[in-house]
Amino acid sequence: MKRTITYYLIIMILLLFPAKLWAGSELSRKYIEELLVDKGINKAQAHRIINDSRISAQPDIIIKNLFFSTPQGTEKQPEIMNIDPKSVKMARIFIKENKESLSSLEKRFGTSPQIITAILTIESKLGNYPMRYNVVTAYVNLVSLLDPYYFTQIQKKYADEYPLLNDEDTIKRAQAKAQWALDELYHLVLLANELKIDPLSIMGSFAGAIGPAQFIPSTFRFYGIDGDEDGISNPFNMADAKASIGHYLYSSGWSEYAPLEIKRKAIWQYNHSQVYVNTIMQLYDELNRPQDN
Repeated sequence: MKRTITYYLIIMILLLFPAKLWAGSELSRKYIEELLVDKGINKAQAHRIINDSRISAQPDIIIKNLFFSTPQGTEKQPEIMNIDPKSVKMARIFIKENKESLSSLEKRFGTSPQIITAILTIESKLGNYPMRYNVVTAYVNLVSLLDPYYFTQIQKKYADEYPLLNDEDTIKRAQAKAQWALDELYHLVLLANELKIDPLSIMGSFAGAIGPAQFIPSTFRFYGIDGDEDGISNPFNMADAKASIGHYLYSSGWSEYAPLEIKRKAIWQYNHSQVYVNTIMQLYDELNRPQDN
């Protein structure tokens, strides 16, 4: 509880002066624009995106990604995330209402309705969880850490609250996260172009995940499939999200008849967290239990 209160206090402080921080590091916009062009994005499009007024400096995104992105268990069960009983009830209803499409995916990929529904429940409450973050902004803020000047400003302002910002391992992790974000921003732009939508209209998580299945852009571009046969693979379409989860788990080795360890490895590919794996498997088992009439 104390850590949660401290976290929210710090985030409130961070939100008080993002514009000032960005103004002191205008180099970041030009710097990121050049990085995107080097990746292969059209120069005119890269310029429009990076200089759009909808992008702003949001240091809280950096702090969240560096220190608060790992799934957390509860105080009573540190190895398992909290699962609201209402979510379990809604998951059972979802399985009944989507019986035909989920059964079709089970025949195609060997992924039961229970495992696909468990992932959708934890990732986005079956598509009902509000997506509060502009995903381009999220990635741009992380990519800015590749700019030595901008990263130095972050360290100066927040090292008192987060001393690990000056730790060598954290610095290396921040640089790796920034490079990863650049790759994902590149794929996000390509995905938006494929869907013929404005990339800056895309909302998702602070970590850059999108749609009901919360895929990152590169993963969806590689594994996303058309689930409703409309000719488009769209991460924001529930039918496509369900099918893409099935395809991804199948590609990761999932089988309903596989040993437990194989199943857990497939889920771990979805999110590299044992707490996440434990939570998904617990919900999966719960949804497989027969209901008392």
